[in-house]
Amino acid sequence: MEEKINTDSKEHAVEILQQLNEYRKTGRHCDFMIKAGSEELSVHKNIVSASSDYFKAMLSHENVETKSGVVEIKEFDEVCVKKCVDFIYTGDAYVAKEKRETLMGVAHMMQLQRLCDSIAIFLEDDLDPTSFFQTKKIANRYNCKQLEEKCNQFALQRFIEIAQSDEFMDLDEKFISFLMESKAKEEGKCKMLLAWTKHDIDERKECFLSLVMKFQLTKMTLSYRRFLVENEPLILESGKSLQSLTLSILDSTGNAKSKDFNFTKNKQLVVFDETSQRMHSHDVDDKTWTPMQTIDQAIIQNLYSAVVMESYIYVICTNGSFHRLEYAESNAKWEQMTNTNLQNARAVALDGFVYGIEYENASNIMERYDPSNNRWTRLTNKSFILVCESLVAANGKVFCIAGYNQQCRATNQVEIYDPVTSTWSMDNRSLNEARYRASATATEEGIYVMGGYDVNGRSTLTTVEFRSSVTETWMMLKPMKNARAQFNSCVIDGKVFVIGGNKNPANIEEYDPETKEWKIIETIQGKSITPLATVAISIWH
Repeated sequence: MEEKINTDSKEHAVEILQQLNEYRKTGRHCDFMIKAGSEELSVHKNIVSASSDYFKAMLSHENVETKSGVVEIKEFDEVCVKKCVDFIYTGDAYVAKEKRETLMGVAHMMQLQRLCDSIAIFLEDDLDPTSFFQTKKIANRYNCKQLEEKCNQFALQRFIEIAQSDEFMDLDEKFISFLMESKAKEEGKCKMLLAWTKHDIDERKECFLSLVMKFQLTKMTLSYRRFLVENEPLILESGKSLQSLTLSILDSTGNAKSKDFNFTKNKQLVVFDETSQRMHSHDVDDKTWTPMQTIDQAIIQNLYSAVVMESYIYVICTNGSFHRLEYAESNAKWEQMTNTNLQNARAVALDGFVYGIEYENASNIMERYDPSNNRWTRLTNKSFILVCESLVAANGKVFCIAGYNQQCRATNQVEIYDPVTSTWSMDNRSLNEARYRASATATEEGIYVMGGYDVNGRSTLTTVEFRSSVTETWMMLKPMKNARAQFNSCVIDGKVFVIGGNKNPANIEEYDPETKEWKIIETIQGKSITPLATVAISIWH
């Protein structure tokens, strides 16, 4: 029986590599040459192939390079090409600040992953306001996710210093929007946002107006807010921005607020009734129905889903046509907005935007509607192609829940879209039960998912699951009174209401989180409601 002799294998490998490097320097046993500018670098095919997938692929078959024994690298700096070859033979790398991006480019081209990772770590450790923009550019160009995240966090923490640079003016709208999440003072962020906007005012004005509405205005100094109201043309051109700033000034000076008047806000359910071709609101407290505005025949016959945002109800039709109504105005007319490319779409509202996905079609597409410019924009694709997912907005993100896959089986997975970073991620915890054509809604405490069809589509479910915003885990709650699928749900005063569904089109159920009980509160009479279009609105009295 053989016994292992203890040797220093790592030291042996180092010595071999050192000897090969000495051979390279003198040209001994070299059988290939790399040309870059004036540099002619003799190398060993086996060594560069073993270290670099780029050379491995090049030297694995007959081509111009293998026939001539020479490869010429024209697009990159000769100094950085030499440093990459040095790394192959020594495992060491050195770089001047002005050469960092080029060195990463050569390492990436040669597919020297270990060197790329080492450069990223080096850049991460050396990150400061001076190097930030170059480092961010490298991270984005070469898809260094960890370095990108480090840059993002650094930018949030050191926003004011970053914003002092001339390169700040060239940042895109998406990253500027992300930077507004910084903990820096609201006044400082607003000043920098104004400077960035005025650098290209025609292209950036709409972005400014949407972002300034998200500031915590009362945290700005009173004198600065007054200056904006009196002197800033961008504010004066926007009625909503001017109103918000003026109200914040009144609040700060102790003047009368709307709560001092005898107004109350009453939330009601709204259904779309094809029989009467109008909307009807339902007061869940006094159990009364009130007719609302009529609906154009072309809309009601093709109506698919609806969403409420600010003072408008938006509806999406099966063909992608998109309309809105200012619901508190009794004489308001339906406006046709820009159509979406989505067919049979579900939608949610979040932070002043409408997000939509295709519901009936196998798809991984999401689009976002911006009312400030009446435009739909296609966002980053979801990771999974699914049908009949539940869609809900919670905690500043959009959740796509369950649905059935291309194998026609229901799933229990949850995918989350973060509008700040424009990225998708998987929820760490999946639903307890696979389902599709379920309904989802959210309170401040968490997300509710109810009903739908089971994993094989054979049974309609009564089961209910809840995802706590604190623990981010899913738990089973008491089931609904009735099985439901293809239905909608809303929240009013912290209670969850489910309406209709293919098994129970005529009743409304209420769930009270305090008592943890479901009860049927209403039976709908004489109406043929659109199942996915029920919404909750606020009516002032």
